[in-house]
Amino acid sequence: MSRATLPTEALDWLAVWREVRGLVVAQDAHLTRRLRSAGHTIFALTDDAPLAVRLGSIDGVTPVIARPEAIPTDPFQFEVVFIHQGLHTLDLGLALPQVARALRPGGCLSASYLVRDDTVPWVRRLAALLRRFDPMAMRGAYGHGSLDELRNSRYFTEVEQRAFRVWQKVTRDDLLGLVTSQPLAANLDQGQLRHLLGQVGELYDGAVRPGESLRLPFQMLCQRAWVNHDELTGPVR
Repeated sequence: MSRATLPTEALDWLAVWREVRGLVVAQDAHLTRRLRSAGHTIFALTDDAPLAVRLGSIDGVTPVIARPEAIPTDPFQFEVVFIHQGLHTLDLGLALPQVARALRPGGCLSASYLVRDDTVPWVRRLAALLRRFDPMAMRGAYGHGSLDELRNSRYFTEVEQRAFRVWQKVTRDDLLGLVTSQPLAANLDQGQLRHLLGQVGELYDGAVRPGESLRLPFQMLCQRAWVNHDELTGPVR
């Protein structure tokens, strides 16, 4: 199943302005490539050397090999710092003051998560079906609860949030593959797995219109946290 496309409207909201000088805390190359293609000047931070090579192959992107807990730049270098799907992986007690130091006055930390929306009826039915075999099935641990920590940070005292709807096309084979990749599939014998996949196929056939594909709904949860340099532990010049 292909990656859900990050909506341009959401990326524009996170970037705030046109042609920003931004730092991406990179989990992969996708966000960096999208921001660069939108005309922004992008530095991409990662401690993964092979990923740094991929990021450096994107025209106009400067890779930086480091951790967000120790950003190796002078103060006031960036208008926006972007973190997508990765805020929960950081030591925020160390990373947030580092991000604040790297931001220019008036800049912001733009954090986001792509989270599946289970309110659509056919997705609820799929979750209920899988949870007959595993009560924890489709309970995505995305890490987006870490967004709440930005509201409690003295380095970012003003926070805005938006949510954007994202739809990903899902074919019948995609859905069967999604179920097969679930951890519960490894605990089923072949007969149980065939029975489950048959039920999932029937669910798909009953929910989709002829000649069309289902659409799996996501929400892109976005926050802009505006920097407050008054709270840095020492003067920054």
